[in-house]
Amino acid sequence: MSRRLIACEHCDYLHVEEDIPAGSVACCVRCGSPLYSAEQNRFDKPLALAVTALILFAIANTFPVLTFGMEGRVETNTLASGVVTFWQEGFPFLAFMVAVTSIIAPLLLIAAHIYVLLPIWRGTSWPGMKRVWRVLAVVRPWSMLDVFLIGLLVALTKLTDFAQVIAGPAFFAICCLIPTVLLMNVTLDTRAVWRRIAPSSLRYLDQDDLRESTMPISGAVARKHGLLSCHTCAMVVIEQENGPTKCPRCGDVVHQRKARSLSRAWALLLAAVILYVPANVFPIMQVTYLGRSEADTILSGVAALTAAGEWPIAIVVFTASILVPIVKIVLLGWVYLATYLGLAGPLRERTLIYRVTELVGRWSMVDVFMVSILAALVKLGNIASVHPGFGAVAFCGVVILTMLSAMAFDPRLIWDRAELKALKSRSDTGFERNQVEKQGTPS
Repeated sequence: MSRRLIACEHCDYLHVEEDIPAGSVACCVRCGSPLYSAEQNRFDKPLALAVTALILFAIANTFPVLTFGMEGRVETNTLASGVVTFWQEGFPFLAFMVAVTSIIAPLLLIAAHIYVLLPIWRGTSWPGMKRVWRVLAVVRPWSMLDVFLIGLLVALTKLTDFAQVIAGPAFFAICCLIPTVLLMNVTLDTRAVWRRIAPSSLRYLDQDDLRESTMPISGAVARKHGLLSCHTCAMVVIEQENGPTKCPRCGDVVHQRKARSLSRAWALLLAAVILYVPANVFPIMQVTYLGRSEADTILSGVAALTAAGEWPIAIVVFTASILVPIVKIVLLGWVYLATYLGLAGPLRERTLIYRVTELVGRWSMVDVFMVSILAALVKLGNIASVHPGFGAVAFCGVVILTMLSAMAFDPRLIWDRAELKALKSRSDTGFERNQVEKQGTPS
């Protein structure tokens, strides 16, 4: 039975890692965040799924996604068509972000799994396995093919009202690729991967190391015991007194807390708030149909879907493109402000809010993907054409900045600052009590 120490990444509370039943998830007793799931030591199944995903990804990038026909003219597009169109239209930022989120990051995600899992399955070792698995942690949040599929469905709904649209082989490949990648992630235990690629002589801190400390075990926080949790592989290590602390398992530099976390998170969030205004005021695309041009904003797009009777798609677009950004900005701002002030209150619920907002922010990229698909596909001049607008640039900036803001914030500060303020309050109260007692003592 494993007795290794593990620290919660959201509140720094120390736990002893134990074996749990299959299908179970161990959660932090302090903040409720998931720590780890039941250990799975099989690598053949996720490897097979990764190879399948690579084949589907090749099909998705080789064959047409959609075929658009109108007035005897036919246009097709691929995954890369939106990137090329954005670049040609003079929007390099949009071209870069669509390329990263729909092509580069998914490819790196799949390739990294194959590169690491194949030698593990064969019982061998390849150079750079730890470095590749470290990079995977950075790449994973930016792989958005699932969001791309929603944008594809929204674009398909808009096009079927006035033209013939046929789904190509790449469309079905993407539909199969997304659940394949999801299963690949679900069936793989990242802890088991790190343990297989770590040095065989590596020693893990366990419960006995915690008992040797002069601090009480109950209510243990890693930082108070001179321990750090690696943000890449989650290994608990001893903080070095001289120089930076390096994780002996993955080789990454381990910090007690993210440097200038709160100030960087605030700056990125305020930048997102500033961009949110032009994102909703300026058009995200210019639509030309039978010689008539019309600017289309996010709100007008939702209204058009509603008028066409496409209520499910309209609700999805309204939620992802309007509701989610507003709610995320408000909630993150509240979490940051409460953390800065060191407010007590529902710390567990505040941590949950941060976790949820961090996860859902990426879904706001739906409109950006939709514009990339329409602009690449509808190129029939005055008959029908779609051109991206500045609103798409501003909106993409809002999505990226809010994601970066959530990544920059260290949720452990929620608990650190609340505890620090409570200690200060108790200290001030004790000082005032002593002053009153001194004043009331006869000379």
